[in-house]
Amino acid sequence: MKDLLSNGNTNAKTKKNVRPTKILYLHPSKIEGKEMCPFASIGCRMSCLNTAGLGVMQSVQNARIERTKHYVLDKGKFMDKIHKEITSFAKYYERKGMDVAIRLNGTSDQPLVESLVKSYEIPKNVLFYDYTKNPKKAGRRVFDDGTTYTVTFSRSEKDGSDDQSLRVLDKGGMVAIVFDKLPRTWHGYFVVDGDKRDDLMLDIDEPCVIGLLAKGKAKKDTSGFVVKYTGEHMHPKMPTAPQGCRPHGFYSKQTNLLEQYATRNIKESTTMV
Repeated sequence: MKDLLSNGNTNAKTKKNVRPTKILYLHPSKIEGKEMCPFASIGCRMSCLNTAGLGVMQSVQNARIERTKHYVLDKGKFMDKIHKEITSFAKYYERKGMDVAIRLNGTSDQPLVESLVKSYEIPKNVLFYDYTKNPKKAGRRVFDDGTTYTVTFSRSEKDGSDDQSLRVLDKGGMVAIVFDKLPRTWHGYFVVDGDKRDDLMLDIDEPCVIGLLAKGKAKKDTSGFVVKYTGEHMHPKMPTAPQGCRPHGFYSKQTNLLEQYATRNIKESTTMV
């Protein structure tokens, strides 16, 4: 059986990651009666990463559908294989003294990490991260075994999504927003350039907006999924908004994260969450 996980260097943004990365691509539609992205909006589906890059090829779509059927119809064996692939990958880099980044919801929104942590031993150098449309899932979690899972909430055009985004930010989480041009702040929260690399959220320790430029089909969005730029500082500053995102861990001895990923010197990338 072929590997379920793809190497991070196969994706235009994950190949920029500072950690070795593996990503899982399932099909984001309803497969065998199971909705793979239960919180997705119309705008989200129209601009989905599923059709970005090699995703336009029918052979790639067929592989993702078969992979998803495997997950839905035989979840036990599917999770066994995912665990083996992650463990092998992590142990290789553990010998080099390196952490690895794992994104299991590359094109889905399922409780995959939760299932893994519940049933398997996770190598200590594994850092899980994802994006989600479920605001309750957003934030940084540390499981009982010490495994960390960082999840960024993705804003959509749905009514109430802006309010959900602000609640996530108020609680210390991160929110991904697609813009036609990146501002410096959104509702008082700093916007960092999320197109620089995919694992950026792992190195941010305070609430902020992960800004992504509209690409591909999203450039023609009329649903409201893509936020239209209205100025450097979009919307008035909220009293509770922090003064910025500061780095932790990996960047503790380097310059301020905002200086590295500030949106004032944006160069357009080629992928989108």
